[in-house]
Amino acid sequence: MQNRFSKIRTRGKSAPEEDMAEPVTNGVREPEEDEASVRRLLEEQGLRRLAEEKEAILSFPNPRGGKWNYSFEEGENDVAAFQRFQDACNRETEEPMECRANGIPTHEAMMSVWHPMHDVRYLIGTGSGASMACTLAACVARGIAGILAVGGGLCEKARRRSVGVPVAAYLVNCDSGTRNYFRVVNETAEPITEGDIQLYANKRNAGRCVLVEQGERGLEELFTDAWNRLFGRVRRPDTDVYGDPEPRMDLQKAGFELFLDDTRLEEPVRKKHTWFTSVPESVRQCPEKKVPLMIFFHGGSDNPAEAADMSKFHELGEQEGFITVYPWGTDKTQWNSTLEDPRGEDDMSFSLALIDYMIANYPVDPGRVYLSGFSNGAMQAQTVALLHPEKIAAICHMDSNWPGNRMGPSEVDYRDVIPFRLGMEKKKEYDYLMPVWYTYGSREPSYPVYAKCTQQYQYDFWKAYNHIAVRETPGREAPDPCGCGIPGQVQERLRPSDRHPRHYYDVQRFYTEEGLNLYNFVAMHHKGHDIAQMDARLGWEYVRRFRRNPDGSLEVTE
Repeated sequence: MQNRFSKIRTRGKSAPEEDMAEPVTNGVREPEEDEASVRRLLEEQGLRRLAEEKEAILSFPNPRGGKWNYSFEEGENDVAAFQRFQDACNRETEEPMECRANGIPTHEAMMSVWHPMHDVRYLIGTGSGASMACTLAACVARGIAGILAVGGGLCEKARRRSVGVPVAAYLVNCDSGTRNYFRVVNETAEPITEGDIQLYANKRNAGRCVLVEQGERGLEELFTDAWNRLFGRVRRPDTDVYGDPEPRMDLQKAGFELFLDDTRLEEPVRKKHTWFTSVPESVRQCPEKKVPLMIFFHGGSDNPAEAADMSKFHELGEQEGFITVYPWGTDKTQWNSTLEDPRGEDDMSFSLALIDYMIANYPVDPGRVYLSGFSNGAMQAQTVALLHPEKIAAICHMDSNWPGNRMGPSEVDYRDVIPFRLGMEKKKEYDYLMPVWYTYGSREPSYPVYAKCTQQYQYDFWKAYNHIAVRETPGREAPDPCGCGIPGQVQERLRPSDRHPRHYYDVQRFYTEEGLNLYNFVAMHHKGHDIAQMDARLGWEYVRRFRRNPDGSLEVTE
């Protein structure tokens, strides 16, 4: 690997499969290139204990030549080098991983490497390493959820080159200019004093905070405090050009019912399945009242814990009074949603059995079962809705780069897409309608939407399915200015987030001749392949209006 940094890495004990993706802490510290210095940090300063307790990967980069170039002097560019280092920190070698045809690694391949989550990466630095950590947070930001800097600070050149976006920071014995920089970019209010620590918080967003401390505490105590006060509470999803600070879910406090490798579904097959269930307190108190069910399918290589932290549907369910389920694909890497591989797992039977189990054992209204999912999980949500529309009232999936070539134009006939073909055949039995709220990011590969891209094939199909007029999508050389391929009969721009007032959505609403709004293409601007704070809320507010009647008809409830 051509890299300015050498690297020494370690990790905690083997992570349980239900929480397989792990946070990464890069120890940008005083440059000591020998492994003994790392061992001292691990053993004497408690980092090994912390890694084991938090299931974290620790990475220790060293600058070649023994000096961090955080002041942008001539020579090696440590800022650019660190980005390359961070991108590669989960790989032992440069050998390609074994993947399926859709690009998702096999379970065996995934278990052979570390699996760091992209939105929970943190930096720790002391002395000149603290200056490097501050510089990276100021000048890179993307992929950095928070930092602990002990001593050091931002030089004037770094401040001039900064991108000026918020990064949560725990600053110990740093200079006033560094403290002021992080307070300004995080837009914090006046401090709250907690012992020897001053907390500067953003009133809208708990992920935008600065902790300031002056004093002499041991590193082990500081590391633990930083995790409990900051690292364990802040994540940085890819929902803006540099990402956005967001609150991080505490899995232990989320209150899920965990069904791990459970065999109660799919009689008589008795396959092992895993899913998390969230039942709101209001539902527990009134079990006689039937409530909606939301099933959220995770993305490829993800798991239920990640899906819950990304979407937060269970938190919305607590507010709105619906039950949430996060299932894990049978092979624990993906959903067999395209139905193309006859050797693949039968995730359709799993999904149906899970719906039936929830209706039989929880106060679920069978007419108000909704589906959502992200990426590969968005494909699964569509497939289940197409093959069994009698069970599903509406869907609100996210970021589905399917069908076709996600990176460019391709030729696709919907009859060759198995779920599409089977869905149309199902309509011959009864002319089902399926309300769709679909969210896509403007930094996804098929935006602006153009003819023969994945998005065009997907929305043309759903419009045809729901008896909405299908219009020709402009080509790649001259896409429609709306960015969404075809403007809707009604267009809206929404700014629904108090936490992120810069976030906005363009909604294209499409209607049947009878005036039913049954398809919506929703573009969240500046979002990459991730889930933004309001994606789930907007989807829920749409789908909640629909009910599936026992005869298969669709009812608009409000």
